[in-house]
Amino acid sequence: MLCNFKNLQIESIASYLPVEKRNFHHLAKEFGEEIVNHTIKHSGINSLRVADENQTSLDMCFEAAEFLFSKEEIDRSSIDGLVMVSQTFDYLGPASSVILQDKLRLSKETVCFDIIYGCSGYIYGLYQAAILIASGSCNRVLLLNGETNTRLMDNSIKEQYMVFGDAASATIISKGDSQLNFHINSDGGRHSSVLNLVNGFRTPILIKNNKMPLNSNGDYAKATNDGMAVFDFILHEGVDTIKKIANYSELELGDVDFFALHQATKITLDFLRRRLKIPENKAPFVSSEYGNTSSVTIPLVLTTCANNSFYQSNNWKNVVIAAFGLGLSWGSVTCDFSKTNFYGPLNL
Repeated sequence: MLCNFKNLQIESIASYLPVEKRNFHHLAKEFGEEIVNHTIKHSGINSLRVADENQTSLDMCFEAAEFLFSKEEIDRSSIDGLVMVSQTFDYLGPASSVILQDKLRLSKETVCFDIIYGCSGYIYGLYQAAILIASGSCNRVLLLNGETNTRLMDNSIKEQYMVFGDAASATIISKGDSQLNFHINSDGGRHSSVLNLVNGFRTPILIKNNKMPLNSNGDYAKATNDGMAVFDFILHEGVDTIKKIANYSELELGDVDFFALHQATKITLDFLRRRLKIPENKAPFVSSEYGNTSSVTIPLVLTTCANNSFYQSNNWKNVVIAAFGLGLSWGSVTCDFSKTNFYGPLNL
């Protein structure tokens, strides 16, 4: 689906990292030095952040929002929409967004939504916020993305334990003079390529077919990821969606000022960039110290680079965002970030 929303803007973005850091080199005794070095080389990830045992996605989203509110001196009464995107919500119910409405001291007139998406979640969150504003329902929407990915991962499965990290972000979308163009896609036929089993009620087909991976205790893993299938998915669908959104936005790829692309692993991003002939400085991999933080990777790319003197975010008039994740779901956006304020990552 291709569509656009006019007369809105992305005002500001803030990102948050938990304090605890998981370094990988000490894992050589457990996984073997060769395996650890091989994983670091191909993932591009040297360490990641881990939420405190009492800290949830909701808690991190709260910290990201408070950080953004303080930096922007936000009038809380101006927020009339709240969208939280995660795959690690505090409860099956009530909605974490509703709890955050109270914790953030927002008006009781605030409309709240929880959206369950993984790595593509920032795209879908922006889309939901844009719908709320374009419909006339809201004037200013707070989008929160947060993940405690490390709680979905089994310590004995190195591909999970050494890749996925925890983080959160806060974004303000409001009425304005800019435009967001979207390309949104779904393919439920490939849903078993990435499965999160915690708090689910259906027995996955992988268990029925005796293909579900086991952890070191002989129990079924909390999550499964068909690495090669996902790699192929990102390369094919990623190239396609980026080309389509650029064409829809009447842009040549060479005219794009910056590409904020999902940070699955460095090798995946490198292959995607080569296929599109995008220079590395326009589509950087910045997650070597964060890990794959699911829907938070894009806010982390934007805030990290915007606060690096090498990049001039006030020149980011034509930006492409693209992400790909469980569902399978994927999408892309073009937007103007030249007037957006960026903060963080907090606790870097």
